[in-house]
Amino acid sequence: MEDTNKIGGMIKRFIKNRNRTEKQIAGELGIKNTTFSAQLSRDTVSAETLFRLSVLLDIDLNWMKYALGYHGQVGFLEREQIPRMQEEFRENERKFVLHRMDDLINANPGSTADVRRELLKEFHCNMFYLLDVLVPDEFELFLVVERGVTKYYVDTKEMLTKGMLSCTNMRRKPIACLKDGNNALNIVIEDRKDEICI
Repeated sequence: MEDTNKIGGMIKRFIKNRNRTEKQIAGELGIKNTTFSAQLSRDTVSAETLFRLSVLLDIDLNWMKYALGYHGQVGFLEREQIPRMQEEFRENERKFVLHRMDDLINANPGSTADVRRELLKEFHCNMFYLLDVLVPDEFELFLVVERGVTKYYVDTKEMLTKGMLSCTNMRRKPIACLKDGNNALNIVIEDRKDEICI
């Protein structure tokens, strides 16, 4: 499986999801197949090639930047909304990830935590990628840097109930309710378990 934490691995996934081969793409780029394959494997794709690939494969470079962990400075107690991948690409990725999740659920039926841990291990700890693929479109994804560590959250936009946070109850408006990546994945896994049992 490709390492989706690297540019080369991400490009391989885009090629596969476009039902193309590396050889076809290399030909369209005017690069020898062996050279192109080596660039992807060694993660040495040039900027020019990357821009040409973004046009050829309809790659959202802004999304890729976040998926690979390249984002601007986010200050303490700030959060930055991160873009979602294009719907067609997400749909293809979702099928693949759900297939792997189903296998992991069957192998670990009693432990959501074990399924989540194995899923993260299989996808090279790329929390952003998994959240983007698995969380429905209507929810927003955010990143927060806490003590130098980037953490991802899902905004569930839940209405606060009486007594939850008394200082904000006066507003009586929906406010952001952020679920951290692990909790969000747990919810997705539990929902998937229910779907499989039906």
